[in-house]
Amino acid sequence: SQSLSLNAPLRPTPVQRAVSPQMADISAFGDIWGIEAKEAIFNAWDPEKPKDYDNFNPFERNLDGAMSDMNGCFPGESRGYKPPNRPDASWAIMQEEAKKMDEIKKDPKYGLSGKPGCYSLKWQENLGAPP
Repeated sequence: SQSLSLNAPLRPTPVQRAVSPQMADISAFGDIWGIEAKEAIFNAWDPEKPKDYDNFNPFERNLDGAMSDMNGCFPGESRGYKPPNRPDASWAIMQEEAKKMDEIKKDPKYGLSGKPGCYSLKWQENLGAPP
């Protein structure tokens, strides 16, 4: 029979650490939650993957008609909503954004619902706290 050596080094058991949730990175836009940042997040959004703090449709609205922050969280509804840094606004800027939105709305992903990456009241159920 084999016996354990009392002089054998103890090996620590590896510990699996929980992965921290990650939010969408909008630093390339000066951390301003404007149309350009939203368009980049929208283009990267995969509606077939579950919605999380990094994979969401920034143009989607919740049941109250509110838009999300840069984590996909909604005011008064989602854990961790953070009022975003908003861009300057003027009549001219708003007219240009309306033209961009007309183009974005042509994307087949724009009006999707019922997919794993789309809004649901329970979207945060299996996620940790927002970043």
